[in-house]
This record gives sequence, structure tokens and C-alpha cells, in this order.
Amino acid sequence: MFKELFLSAVISGSVIIKSSNDNTKAHDYEYMFKLEKNEDNISYLIKRDWERELGNKFIDNIFRFNYVTPRKIYYGIDVIDKESKEIDYKTLNIGYKYDFGMQSGISIKEENEITYLANLSYNKKIISNTSEYLIQLSVKSDLEDDNMYDVKAEFKKWLSQRVNIFLLYKHIYINKKEDYQFKIGLGFKL
Repeated sequence: MFKELFLSAVISGSVIIKSSNDNTKAHDYEYMFKLEKNEDNISYLIKRDWERELGNKFIDNIFRFNYVTPRKIYYGIDVIDKESKEIDYKTLNIGYKYDFGMQSGISIKEENEITYLANLSYNKKIISNTSEYLIQLSVKSDLEDDNMYDVKAEFKKWLSQRVNIFLLYKHIYINKKEDYQFKIGLGFKL
């Protein structure tokens, strides 16, 4: 089991340096490290960002883990702590995974209090020769005030069996707080 967790894992990193929107502040930066696996029965994402924006330093952490049993029942956890966008929550997820990539179930969210959310998600990975496409959509809602949307689209072009360049778009919306990213980077497969 331990070997399966890290076999085919992808390590990614990126460095972004940009001029600040305020000329009196130092240049902004972002360093990112990510370890991920996205297979049919097991997927995870461990990501850490160190960034400075308008002179303020932030550390953002994301941990997601999802396991699908042979009976297509999934269990998962999401731990999101994005200091830079003041987004902080934890969810435990359980439900059923359909053959075409759709999952539906319940999420238990712990922020300041415990909330039960309906959870729908879609995850599709397409591999074609030296290219890889990943689409992930997730909606968690209590059907009233607590709404969470997560969209991720990623394209990877493999330069060799272990090295890729990637293009990533990600948008997270949580109760009127949002974070969106567009990144280009270099990945290495273990």
C-alpha cells in the first residue's frame, strides 16, 4: 500500500516573480511545491505556496486525499489553509463514484462549526501520446448560504518519461471569497 501511494506521483514546482502594484513595496514572489497523484482509486494533492504580495508574506497549504474502494465508495479529506485569501476549512467526504468520473455524496465541513454539505464532483484524466489533460470540477453546498466551487484544468506536455511542462488554471470560490490561479511550470515524475 505504501509503495502504491508514491508510485507514479508527480512532483512540481514553480517560481513567480513580479513587480509590485505599489512602487514603494518590494517585488512580489511566489514559490510553490506540489506532490500529487491522480489515479482511479487513489488521488492526493499536497501543496505549499510561499508568497509575498504588497510586502505581506503568506504561506498557503492544501492537502487533499481521496480513496475509492473496490465497491466504488469513496472516502476523502480536504484541508485548505490559504492565508493569502483568508480561506481556511476542512471537510471529510464520503459518497459513491460512478464509472464516468462523477462522484456524489456528503461532505462534513469544520470551520467555526460543523456543517453538512451535498457534494458533487467530476474528475476526468485524458492521456494522449505525450500529452495529458485533467479536468476537475467540484461543488459542495448546503443549498443555502454555504457554497464551495472548485474548478481545475491542467495540461501537461511530457518532454521525457519523467519531465513535463504544465499549464494550470484553477478557480476556488467559497462563500464570496475566491482565489484563481494561472500557472506554467516544470514537473518531475518519481
